[in-house]
Amino acid sequence: MKYKFLFIALIICGAVKAQTPAITPSHLKAAEDVLLAAGAGTQLKENMTAMIAQASANIPADKKPKFIEVMNAFMGKYMNWDLMKDQMAAIYAQEFSEKELKDLAVFYRSPLGIKINQKQPAIFQKSALLGQQAVQSHQAELQQMMQEAFKTP
Repeated sequence: MKYKFLFIALIICGAVKAQTPAITPSHLKAAEDVLLAAGAGTQLKENMTAMIAQASANIPADKKPKFIEVMNAFMGKYMNWDLMKDQMAAIYAQEFSEKELKDLAVFYRSPLGIKINQKQPAIFQKSALLGQQAVQSHQAELQQMMQEAFKTP
């Protein structure tokens, strides 16, 4: 019985893989071009800085500089652009056709595309703050829900 299940699983995986189009080098190059045109490397760094700043908001003042230092070192080691760009390009290539990627690159090099790139860090930061405020304003309710969910019967 377990071999029958394994056989069926292999067939399904093969069918899914067969439906996924192969990513050609030019398709991957178009994805990399979009990421460069969109300033993804700079955005990644700015987003990480904003996330660390927000994460450090609740850290005691005497520990905050060390916390930021450690987080920057960790993020620099595991979340830097050089390590992530190929994986990000592959994700874009899976989600968009080569033509769509070329069109996106043109957009990101247009005045409106440049403007959205410039505004993204502020939008990201304001959105994160909005989410943080929503949770904080209902923190008591969340704590009560967690207590009820984890009550031992």
